[in-house]
Amino acid sequence: MTYLFTKAGCGKCEWVKSHVDLNSVKDLTVLQLDQENTEALALLAYYECVSLSEKQLPILVSESDEVITGAGHIRKYLESNCKEN
Repeated sequence: MTYLFTKAGCGKCEWVKSHVDLNSVKDLTVLQLDQENTEALALLAYYECVSLSEKQLPILVSESDEVITGAGHIRKYLESNCKEN
């Protein structure tokens, strides 16, 4: 499973959502970080990305547990590695 952590009101998060066809990405779960979404917060902690998320969003965690930040890097990774055939 690949996880994309986003936050409401985050310009870079919205850029990724509008420039990548997320529905065509295999096994992708988009999680919005907020106080109510305990699943997203727990996964963020599991992947040791809590402090990173305070500085930079969006965050992508790949199937191989690689942590990728930066909207352009995330777009490039998703488009080259995760498209369904």
